[in-house]
Amino acid sequence: MNLIRRLAVVGALMLSGCAITPHTPPAATEAAAARPPENGDRSYYLPMRDGARLALNLYFPAHTAPVVRAPAMLIQTRYGRALESRRGGSPRDIDYFLNAGFVVAIVDTRGSTSSFGPRDVEMGAEERADMDEIIAHLAAEPWSDGRVIAYGVSYMADTAAFAASRPAPGLVAAIPRQLDFDAYTQGFMPGGVQNDYLLYVWGNYTQTIDLGRSPSNEALDCRARAEDCPALFPLLQSVDEDRDYALLREALNGRRRWGPEDYVNAPFRDDAGANGYSLFSFSPAADLEGLQRQRKPMMVWGSWLDATTADAALSLFRSAPELPLEIWITGNNHGHNVNADPFDPTRTTPAPDRDGQMAAVLDFAGRVLAGQSIERRLHYYVLGANTFRDTREWPPQNVDEHTFYLAPRGILAARSPSRGVARYDVDFAAGTGDHTRWSTQFGPAPAYPDRREADQRLIVFDSTPFAQDMELIGQAVIDLSLSVSRDDAAVFVYLEDVAPDGRVTYITEGQLRAVHRAPANPTALPFDQGPAPHSFTRAAAEAVHPGEVMRLRFALNPTAALVREGHRLRVAIAGADANVFRRYPADGDLAFAIRLGGGNASRIDVPMRPWR
Repeated sequence: MNLIRRLAVVGALMLSGCAITPHTPPAATEAAAARPPENGDRSYYLPMRDGARLALNLYFPAHTAPVVRAPAMLIQTRYGRALESRRGGSPRDIDYFLNAGFVVAIVDTRGSTSSFGPRDVEMGAEERADMDEIIAHLAAEPWSDGRVIAYGVSYMADTAAFAASRPAPGLVAAIPRQLDFDAYTQGFMPGGVQNDYLLYVWGNYTQTIDLGRSPSNEALDCRARAEDCPALFPLLQSVDEDRDYALLREALNGRRRWGPEDYVNAPFRDDAGANGYSLFSFSPAADLEGLQRQRKPMMVWGSWLDATTADAALSLFRSAPELPLEIWITGNNHGHNVNADPFDPTRTTPAPDRDGQMAAVLDFAGRVLAGQSIERRLHYYVLGANTFRDTREWPPQNVDEHTFYLAPRGILAARSPSRGVARYDVDFAAGTGDHTRWSTQFGPAPAYPDRREADQRLIVFDSTPFAQDMELIGQAVIDLSLSVSRDDAAVFVYLEDVAPDGRVTYITEGQLRAVHRAPANPTALPFDQGPAPHSFTRAAAEAVHPGEVMRLRFALNPTAALVREGHRLRVAIAGADANVFRRYPADGDLAFAIRLGGGNASRIDVPMRPWR
């Protein structure tokens, strides 16, 4: 699919996922009723310390500034504040907040869409400093009771987390949903393997809208022609005083903007891109000390099936034990509006459903505003069980590591086998499809089919059937002893469930580029990365020599799944995911020789406990 078509598809998916039937509360005045609801009840440019002006929409309960002072819910977006106001359909997310008595403020962040300023990087230092001024402004408004909660999904979640690391006194809590804690390992470069789908599709889409053009119609250009600007709504939106789009076009014209190509030659965590910024530099994890220092209560959401958002939530949970933190990990898509449990592919209703999600959000906000303490707690969904469980620690209690050894004839054995070699010629056409944990970040919801056919392109190892129901809970760690035929390689490992009837169900996955294989000292890392960590720095890189045996030990993405009696576990190994990731090496053939048995037997350690 060419780039323009992919951008058009992404744009259509975003809009269709947020489309609503315009809704005007009965108490609205005639003037408010004539105003499209996504426009806000007030819209203006808020000047920052350096003169940059940020576009801001205010949404009032019943379209009228409250007489009794009210708290504010702040959402900072880079996709257009009118589009963000539509999130959730009907009712919109913001309708839940308005009905609960909040004033909702949606801001276009510095250098994005309708706000002024350059955009050399996402969530740079100046954008983060803006948050203090935005919060101070909202807290001082005549309708405000001085309290602000930062909220958001995806990019907006990251801004909410950054706000919680800031010293702004008006901010009382943050609710990041689908957080990207580390943009390197949990976004653009998981396992040091470049996520081309995210970097190029998302990067080009955001570049297009930040430069005032349409992602679905190349002919439209708001910078060049004022008459094109209305057609770019709701991605671009003028403020109340800007009837002729002059201010909007002034914000767009001459804008500096980073591009995906800036990171083509920045494969390590500490590499600066051509724009001068590393991928880690704009990660909330880079300001972990601020989060620890401020200790603002946070409710963080993630999903086992949404890229690495579950790992992001758990990374924060492990890294900041002093933080009042409540976590929800579901089995839903990125927008939390579609069930993605691969064991239940016919059910589309998310769990919790939307009313349940927003009830949890508002309950958390209510407890914060009432001055109640927030206890550290984690609510997690169990794939295949259609149920949630609670824990105060991670991993939960009574979880044991079960070791399985890769053995000849595709067996996953309980004991180390005699020495041998399993050979695999990498199929670079192998992939996970177009509806995966990666696509949901900026497109279709995960919908993993029976993987029997897909596994024919991989090398697989199956356990014996389980004698009882088991809960797989936490992060499995793969430990491979192998050599490769080229001077570069990436290894993809999938953990799957094989039913008695042969159906193969995806559970989780992990990947590692071989140059990053050196184990890291956990205390030297910027945050707690969990089991089998790697630094991904340039200094720690180890060259790959054809035929030389290497040890690759890395963790798969965390999960919770019910593996039923009579089912088997499968480890499937690939050297490519053509749908999502860059290939290593860039061309030519590649072969793996996986060592079995012996002192460094290839194995996988899987955390499990009996299901009760």
